[in-house]
Amino acid sequence: MESLTLYELNEYIRQVVILNFGQSMWVTCEISQLNYSRGHRYLELIQKDSETETIIARIGAVIWSRDFSNLRRKHREALDLVLAEANQVRLQVTVDFHERYGLKLMIKDIDLNYTMGQFAERRLQIIRRLEAEELIDVNGELRLPSAIQRIAVISSETAAGFADFRAHLLENEYGYDYRVHLFPAAMQGKQVVPEVLTQLSIIKKRQKEFDVVVIIRGGGSKIDLSDFDSYELGKKIATFPLPVFTGIGHEIDESVVDLVSAKSFKTPTAVGGYLIRHNMETEQQILILEEETIRLAQNILADKNVALENLRKFIPVLAGTLTQKSAVHLEQMALMLKNLFAQAIKDNDNRLEHLLALIQTTLPENILKKGYSITYLDKRPVKQTQALQVGDIVETHVENGVFQSKINKIIK
Repeated sequence: MESLTLYELNEYIRQVVILNFGQSMWVTCEISQLNYSRGHRYLELIQKDSETETIIARIGAVIWSRDFSNLRRKHREALDLVLAEANQVRLQVTVDFHERYGLKLMIKDIDLNYTMGQFAERRLQIIRRLEAEELIDVNGELRLPSAIQRIAVISSETAAGFADFRAHLLENEYGYDYRVHLFPAAMQGKQVVPEVLTQLSIIKKRQKEFDVVVIIRGGGSKIDLSDFDSYELGKKIATFPLPVFTGIGHEIDESVVDLVSAKSFKTPTAVGGYLIRHNMETEQQILILEEETIRLAQNILADKNVALENLRKFIPVLAGTLTQKSAVHLEQMALMLKNLFAQAIKDNDNRLEHLLALIQTTLPENILKKGYSITYLDKRPVKQTQALQVGDIVETHVENGVFQSKINKIIK
């Protein structure tokens, strides 16, 4: 039986491949592995069963450095986002078989729209999951402090967006004091989710030191937003104990992070503008309250002044009336006493002496000798606590002298 060498067999296979796959074609698959070497990209492409998720096809592929440079010029930074493990991609390939290295696909182009569609579908599934768990509006329901000053920022240390945000806050025209603390994290690529999650965990442990958390970055393409379409990141922000603001540099689309945060803005500068307006509104409310307080105090003082003026006018009239009544009363009492004394003298001298002795015992100096005291306020004896007020200075007479006291407390 005639036999072939392995090289002859592989040469035959190569010719078959050349004859049947002479032109490029488009294939859909998933990137299982991606490696770099000397400017070349080596990929392992797979296809999984839609129900069991088991791998039903596998093949190696390569992007030569020259082809990769062409793709970079065509797709720019979006290329790195699409060329990532676990991404579903649509590739334009040519089939190549080498006698020594075997079968391999040569990648010539990438359909970004296909992968973007996959990103959009994944994003929609994440949003539906968060909605089912009722997490979309949780962070937005947190109450904002009246004045926001202590800000934890998650951003790249070298991001222009962070520099703009910081300058906008610290150079505000109202002179508000802001304390900005940066927690550095990647804002693009595979490290976005793990690094942002790590920094959120650190901030949570120090949550009493901050009023809000701000996640910002500079501008970026639409495809860059997929870095922020993460269920784990969305859930972390939704359940975070501090309000989270986002300004991740996009004009139209919202990421999952934007949807679950308390407030989202198009740019980092817009976040800073809101923080300034928030404090300005608080200051205006304080000024309004101050004006209302002053006006109320002035009205109360005016009413009290009117009452005092009326009292000042009434006191002399009252004093005159009381003096006149007292004079008449004294005259009447004098006459009555005169008659009583005259009649008493006539009736019984002993009774008069007894009465005189009784009068002697009621004299103030005799009362004081018995251990009693008499307290005067403005030279008037104090008979009831209603005549006293806290802070009054009173004089107390005892047998051998007089001392003054200040009223600290009145017990009725």
